[in-house]
Amino acid sequence: MASRPCRGHTLAMSAPDDALFPYMFWAHEESFAAPYCLTQSGMPLPELPGLRLEGLDLFGYPTQEAQPAFETAVAALFGVEPRRVLATVGASGAMHLAAQRWFTPGSTVLVEVPSYEPLRVLPRRSGAEVVALERRIEEGFALDVEAIATVAARTRGACHVLLTNPHNPSGRVESAQTLAAIARVIEPTGGVLVSCEAYMEYAPTSPERIHAPLLAPNAVAISTLTKAYGLGALRAGWMLLGEGLVSLREQLVDLAYLTWVDPPTPSLVAATRALQRLEELMAPLRTIEVESRPHLVRWLRESNCVDAYVPPFGILSFPRVRGLTDTHGLTDTHGVTDTHGVTDTHGVTDTRALARFLVERHGVGIVPGEAFGAPGHLRVTCGVPQSTLVPALERLEQGLCEWLERT
Repeated sequence: MASRPCRGHTLAMSAPDDALFPYMFWAHEESFAAPYCLTQSGMPLPELPGLRLEGLDLFGYPTQEAQPAFETAVAALFGVEPRRVLATVGASGAMHLAAQRWFTPGSTVLVEVPSYEPLRVLPRRSGAEVVALERRIEEGFALDVEAIATVAARTRGACHVLLTNPHNPSGRVESAQTLAAIARVIEPTGGVLVSCEAYMEYAPTSPERIHAPLLAPNAVAISTLTKAYGLGALRAGWMLLGEGLVSLREQLVDLAYLTWVDPPTPSLVAATRALQRLEELMAPLRTIEVESRPHLVRWLRESNCVDAYVPPFGILSFPRVRGLTDTHGLTDTHGVTDTHGVTDTHGVTDTRALARFLVERHGVGIVPGEAFGAPGHLRVTCGVPQSTLVPALERLEQGLCEWLERT
């Protein structure tokens, strides 16, 4: 299994001070600085013959053939009609469409924290009031439906919920019952549940795969071929609409035209071909599940330096370093309103400095919790061969012990 080459330099945070998405500067420029990299959010590019596009007409007008073919293939994957699927430029493109259509001035958006930065930024940029929806490690990063219902009951406009399932960065999976309940309590306000399901393809089999639009008419799912299948270079994503939102499809198409006009034909052609070979594309992940993931699970359970939640599947984890400040994800949240006022500090925190220390002194890379609005936490992943993961976790434990002794 090929890994992305490391650059072998020290960390030098280069994002502008006013950057809205500093994590992506770090991801592109610094995340692979260590020889033992545990920063990947997705699987590496697969080594699978037959996905190349030689001899195909890559430059036809996409909406004539390539886009309908892709949307039909995605619809078949979920057992719905193609009218419920809209091709997007990656999951990020789908998130932009959701923000433009629903997260408008006068609306309220409950956004999970800790969270991937665009979840906190895009609703605010679209003019919505953004309220933090806490996920706490002490509660297994679970969502609180009653808290959502309380906020929904006091809002005057539409109350939407924006989340990831499985949760990025912890890997927590919300049940079908929880998602249906969330959609139900916001529906009277005109609210929409937008669920980014980019990591759901890590689930072993269909019963474990939970898709919000199949549970509630006012739900939208966002997904991509990037994470479990390693095809991020295609930027191939989609939006899956709940039955009650299908009438808005043309509005979403109009916003897509305004945003990117059409997805690129080569990506649509390659993605459609990939959808026909998902089992083969899943093979590297199955190897990771058998050979690598058990080592991460063992470290999470046995480490002397972290408190951890062990997710049911996938490559993500988001442990908290013992002795560092836990602000419960409510700092550096790009203007997200904290409705709980939690400032439960019990130490000094700077996990960015810790991340630099781990690279420079121990050669291991992790993602600092600040990238998700949660200082004191680390995102540690296992999407690498066990020959890399085992020594990486040993180095990580050594580095954490040394850091805690120093502080």
